[in-house]
Amino acid sequence: MPSMDKKSLALLCALSLPVPLLVHSASEEQATNKATSYVNNNVLQVAAEMNNLVEKSLFLEIDHFLQRQVMVGEYGRILVRENADSAWIQANVPVQTTITAVEFIDDKVAWAVGHQGVILKTIDGGYNWSKVFDGIQLTSLLKTSLEVQVTLLTAEFEQVQSASIDEDSLDELEMQLDDASYKLEDLTATSGIEIAFFDVLFNAADYGLVIGAYGAMLETKDGGNNWEYIGFQVPNPEGFHLNSLTIDDNNNIYIVGEAGLGMATSDQGQSWRSLNIDYLGSLFGIEVNGPSLYSYGLRGNMFASQDQGETWQHLDTGVTNHIFSADWLNNKELLLVGAGGLKLVYNGNTFENISKSNQRIDITSVKIVDDNVITTGLRGWQTSSKSKLGQGGLK
Repeated sequence: MPSMDKKSLALLCALSLPVPLLVHSASEEQATNKATSYVNNNVLQVAAEMNNLVEKSLFLEIDHFLQRQVMVGEYGRILVRENADSAWIQANVPVQTTITAVEFIDDKVAWAVGHQGVILKTIDGGYNWSKVFDGIQLTSLLKTSLEVQVTLLTAEFEQVQSASIDEDSLDELEMQLDDASYKLEDLTATSGIEIAFFDVLFNAADYGLVIGAYGAMLETKDGGNNWEYIGFQVPNPEGFHLNSLTIDDNNNIYIVGEAGLGMATSDQGQSWRSLNIDYLGSLFGIEVNGPSLYSYGLRGNMFASQDQGETWQHLDTGVTNHIFSADWLNNKELLLVGAGGLKLVYNGNTFENISKSNQRIDITSVKIVDDNVITTGLRGWQTSSKSKLGQGGLK
């Protein structure tokens, strides 16, 4: 199988499945009934199957809280173990869609997101998961959000038009209104189901963000009981994919994505600013170390900021492999992993490529737990000690 970037791997299994909207005409009701019937038999309604060979599956991300570890991947497969010496246990998961990201809040609560607009939650440390959101609700949120956008833009357009102040502003508003109106008209019964989520972050028990394909972005302020679609309220007018988010010690939240897109908020989502990353390719991840930020992505491209994202510099990694994931070996050294078994150590000044030529399986994520380096990929997972990093890779 040829190498591909992490988000392509995540999208590989995506299905376009219909989902009902609130409709009134006879033809729309027939379409909705058909969609509902189909959804009732798809991966959103069927629990992940238990599999004796589950550890050899494709896994896309791993997270931990203290010693407990959870990794997520294809077909709704989630594995959990108490520590590095424990056996992996397959969790009970209510869906069979691909799960792309997982985030621990404490030793009991964790969140996971994936394809078909799925958001999952566990309250027992990862052994049992419940579905709290999916593409069905997402379609309704999209519709509501677009209707609000059209109403606000129409009022603003009429105000500027009557004032006859600025033709450029009027043209820009007209373009925005036309775009929002087109998106609303183009919304179909499959819209929510067709969106995959790529990352999730909670900076408190109540406040969380979920991001994903086509600029999808959800916000909760009550611990996931209710979600609001805010993808049209952030500086991403083209609707580029949003791939990864992180948070620093000052509660600044950073997001990176397709076409070098970057944005940040310092007030828990009340306002957002663009990050001026001079790059047109996809960024798959972003890591924080004090005031320093490091973002990485396609063909070994990596960028650094020493001022909380105000300015960025391109770093020469010396590789052209896609970089999918990274974690800190210590307070100075960052381990980056990616396509073709890439393992790259950055110490703040130089890069050391410790990849092995005979180990070329793509590595999708990495997590450092004490002395253990745990990686996931196309053929499951692998662990090694820091001292034996050069011998690692996925077997």
